[in-house]
Amino acid sequence: MATGVLYANRLGERTMQAEADVPLLGQSLRNNVVSKTYTRTRPTEVLSRIFSRSNASTSTQATSPAKTSRTASFDGLRGLACLIVFNFHFLYPYTQTTIHGYGVELEHGASRYLHQLPILCLIIRGRAMVTLFFAISGYVLSYGFLAATRTDRLDSGVSRLGSLALRRWIRLYLPASISMLMVMGATYFRAFEKARKLNSTKYMKGVWEQHPPIFKTFGAQVWNFGKLWWGWQTPFKTMIYYNPYDPHTWTIPVEFRSSMVLFMMLLASMGLKQRYRLGLITFVTLYMFVARRWDIASFTGGALVADLHLCHTTKNTTLVEKESLLPTEVPPAWIPEPPSRARKYAMVAWRYCPLLVALYVLSFPDEQGKKTPGFIFLHNSIKWLYKDTFKFWHSLAAIVVLWCVPRLSPIKAFLSSSISQYLGKISYGLYLVHGPLLHSIGFALQPKIWTWTGFESNTGFCGGLILGWIFMLTISIGGGHLFWKYVDMPLVTFAKYVEKMASAASTTQQRRRTTFE
Repeated sequence: MATGVLYANRLGERTMQAEADVPLLGQSLRNNVVSKTYTRTRPTEVLSRIFSRSNASTSTQATSPAKTSRTASFDGLRGLACLIVFNFHFLYPYTQTTIHGYGVELEHGASRYLHQLPILCLIIRGRAMVTLFFAISGYVLSYGFLAATRTDRLDSGVSRLGSLALRRWIRLYLPASISMLMVMGATYFRAFEKARKLNSTKYMKGVWEQHPPIFKTFGAQVWNFGKLWWGWQTPFKTMIYYNPYDPHTWTIPVEFRSSMVLFMMLLASMGLKQRYRLGLITFVTLYMFVARRWDIASFTGGALVADLHLCHTTKNTTLVEKESLLPTEVPPAWIPEPPSRARKYAMVAWRYCPLLVALYVLSFPDEQGKKTPGFIFLHNSIKWLYKDTFKFWHSLAAIVVLWCVPRLSPIKAFLSSSISQYLGKISYGLYLVHGPLLHSIGFALQPKIWTWTGFESNTGFCGGLILGWIFMLTISIGGGHLFWKYVDMPLVTFAKYVEKMASAASTTQQRRRTTFE
């Protein structure tokens, strides 16, 4: 007993002596300051801090689920893009400034409006946002599978991929088909008659979109709808198909076809090593660009960004684990001074530079890019491959935007806010209902607004557009919410029910339950 007490006393004396040998740094201060100083002064850590987010956000990203760390911000980005598509379609019939860039020389002179400036014009560039839709879909659809392949959960990844492929047709086509059925009924009851008269008035300064044909009998109307629907739904046409019952749904077959190519590519990469999988996705993306399949390239490019993000996350996680094992007993010889304010601003500017360049390229005008200042070089550099050069540049820029968004904390926080998330939640419903609402209520109401505000003056014209935009956006968001709640979400539940009912796993569980009973 006495020997044990004596040993404990000597052990305590040694511990106190060891702590006294560190004259300047206490134990807690040493752990917090020395280790951080040691890691921050390493060249690799400096580069990591320049080109990525802070260590705190990186460690959070590595441990948080995929929903909160990656796809949540992309849901918000999809909602914001859908709002911009609404802006584009609202202004499309009334002005052509939405499709032309700043300073382009047209027949009536140079077009110089504030909303045509690069980057600022993205608030009304709907076609660029559709390309962004495709890239986001490629990212979100592939992220879970790619994450599973990195953790040796191939069964989980394949199961997820099969589930997405099985439910994809229902997820895309059924909501759009129901919305077009509603348009067919509204067409037969002359809901678009007043809107048709707008085409021959002075208000139509932009581009007129198709309206569905009207037949005398309901049977003839249904027959016409069926024929046009069948031509629209096939994913095997390479040409874009504009269904007059809703021309904006041309994206649905494109999404479905691109999704199937994406799933096939991911399945082919399942057994590959990481570097070969990355090489395959890169090759397919480049091939699709060269083959003029910019739509599929956007999808596979989204998968490429997802794989690169996972590489970056895995690398940072490994780095953090290694840093936790570094020795911290010996303090460094010097503690570096914090960076100056100018250096901080330079580092922030460097991190945002790729996003700004991508947004500039995404601003490539839909028409007359070959004559638009600032985009002539981009047009000439790819005109040998693409007739509509904006498609290539929009697709490439959308891929870069996806790479940048999760790496910039303020942007990610904004896209993860409640408003952005809500718009992302109802985005498909808003996308499907805004066109018919604009072509019916919007076309009938806008001339009356201009009668009140005036049309000839710029003030009256712009004021009327603002009032009409506020009114139609309110109606469209309300209609999109109702469509999401009563059509879109029940169909999502229905698709999951069909999958569960038809799946082999469900049958096996039922047999086991019957056996035990």
